[in-house]
Amino acid sequence: MKKKNEYSNFIENGVKYMQCQSCLSEYVEVGDTTVAVTCNSCTTIIMINKFPDSIPKYNIRKSNGRPPGWHFMNEFVDKDGNVFHKGKEQPDLKGTLKPTKVKPPKKRKKKDPDKKMFDLAKKYKKKLKLKRKSE
Repeated sequence: MKKKNEYSNFIENGVKYMQCQSCLSEYVEVGDTTVAVTCNSCTTIIMINKFPDSIPKYNIRKSNGRPPGWHFMNEFVDKDGNVFHKGKEQPDLKGTLKPTKVKPPKKRKKKDPDKKMFDLAKKYKKKLKLKRKSE
């Protein structure tokens, strides 16, 4: 005769809660006749292990070969010769212009915290001077 596993359960406000059979840490709301339950975290782990190909691929951005902000440019010509005016394609102008050369953005130097603090102090002193003169 097979021995039945008893999982911890309790009833609160007329609702039965039972302990997860896999992790034994999470309690799940169940019906009155339920014998065992698996929580949503354990179910997810089991499904990922059984069907690894079914995991959706999010945030995979494919480059289209155009620079960031190309649709804000007054005129942009991509490497295939497509002409765009403010992001709208102009098919009748295709191949009539040379591709737009894009300059890489300038590297901004990050101010060190001390320099930043001294600049703020200078600004504050100027503000105080102006305040005194106006009074």
